[in-house]
Amino acid sequence: MINVLCQAVKGLASILDEEEQEADDAGGPLPTSHVVVSQQFRDAVACHLYMLFSVLFIIESETKIGSNLKSGKNRTDSQDTDDVVKMRTTCSEALLDATKSMARNRHRLWTRGVPDESVVSLPCRIAYQMLEGATGVLARKACSADAAIGIIAATVDAYDFLLGTVLAALMDMLHSFEHMALICAELCCAVSEKPTNRLAVELIREVGRLDTSTASGADGGKASGIKFVAPFIHELALRRPRIVLSNISHLLPHLDSEPYNLRSAIVTALGHIVEYIGKIGQNPEEDKDSQSGTQDSDSQRAGPSSLNMEKSRATLLEILLVRSHDSSSYTRSAVLKTWIGLSLSETIPISQIHAVTEMAIDRLQDKTVMVRKQALQVSYIPSAIRLLLGFPIQITHTGSFY
Repeated sequence: MINVLCQAVKGLASILDEEEQEADDAGGPLPTSHVVVSQQFRDAVACHLYMLFSVLFIIESETKIGSNLKSGKNRTDSQDTDDVVKMRTTCSEALLDATKSMARNRHRLWTRGVPDESVVSLPCRIAYQMLEGATGVLARKACSADAAIGIIAATVDAYDFLLGTVLAALMDMLHSFEHMALICAELCCAVSEKPTNRLAVELIREVGRLDTSTASGADGGKASGIKFVAPFIHELALRRPRIVLSNISHLLPHLDSEPYNLRSAIVTALGHIVEYIGKIGQNPEEDKDSQSGTQDSDSQRAGPSSLNMEKSRATLLEILLVRSHDSSSYTRSAVLKTWIGLSLSETIPISQIHAVTEMAIDRLQDKTVMVRKQALQVSYIPSAIRLLLGFPIQITHTGSFY
């Protein structure tokens, strides 16, 4: 029955795509391409989507209950049987096809292109539940997380009025599930970036609006939520550094916030951005982020261009030097790891090598062992480079705050 339902959904999607394909083959729109489909066809699409949504909802609910009952020391990443995985894969593929077809043909499916929100939001509602269980590599495959990401991306690209709903759902999941940081970063790469990657920009703004004033050990729920949100910053900076750089003003105020996880994630993101600027300075053809359309006409236009990239890099490097005296040893260690990555990628400007070496030698007197270990690696690499360049090393001890 499930296979027949999925085939029917795919059949309805193919009917919507047939006329568009015929128009493309003919080299232009057909005389009837502007005609909206009948109400009976829309009702059939809605009915099949509701049935498919119900099937997937039951599968996800039973899987979650079964996982909770089987939870224990010997629990693997996925407790699903092969039959459940196959059913979920079949249904998610059919739902993805239907979502993309409705997005492509919304002007034919809905009068004046105004969709029924209750219908077009159904795929996203079940996609959220599918992503909740994608905690590992095996679980991600079993939960059809890639299809769920495709469903949400297609919905965001096609229906602007659903962006707020999607943002609210993603932020709630980011606070609740540790694995959602990576998935949200991948989702920001899956959506269309022309004229602007609105999903990534809005997520960065939402992170910038986080209230961290009471996120301390006394408030365990809020503290753990911010801990789960923080990795999203550096995961997105690793994949789309230009977008994060253009909206970095929303994140920098959090360097003075209480949660050290958030501060550590921001300094790691700054390292990815500096490395990105250094690489495109050495070889502009490697600027894949810019070529992919992230430099747009809206929020990205205000971001740094090739002319002031060096100023941006100098400012970020100065922030990294200052944060080496952060109050948290975890953040200080994250800063030093960032400098190690920049040293290995050879993206530290020559003018900054002396300051980096002085900072690393100063951190050798840190009270925390892990910070001293990281500082030893940082102090070795820039010093060796400076000696090879023939510059004298004159370190003036400035004292240590910690």
